[in-house]
Amino acid sequence: GGIGKSCTASNIAAACAEKSSRVLVVGCDPKSDSSITLVGRRIPTMMDLIQAGGRITEEDVVFKGYKGVRCIEVGGPEPGVGCAGRGIIVAIDFLRKVSKVMDDVDLVLYDVPGDIVCGGFAM
Repeated sequence: GGIGKSCTASNIAAACAEKSSRVLVVGCDPKSDSSITLVGRRIPTMMDLIQAGGRITEEDVVFKGYKGVRCIEVGGPEPGVGCAGRGIIVAIDFLRKVSKVMDDVDLVLYDVPGDIVCGGFAM
């Protein structure tokens, strides 16, 4: 960590949005900090909302930030503990089945930690 993945993802999202692209940033890091620079604050994570129980809607997890960039934070276990990949699978499944946000964007950026375990993208 610490090599600037979240910063790079945020800056690419902002630059594309300034050129009128509709952008979604999916923060997959357990630190849940991908969207801070775009939204201006921490946003609730999908995994925290799932653990709290109840039905989750798009409005609960998708937040608009700088120039309309949409942001979602997956959350999950600390790096190297548990299965961060599982959280990513849950988020992608939610985005495909429940949310319409994927239908309304030109670009999706996934801010993924370098130590994803449990085959996060092996679907």
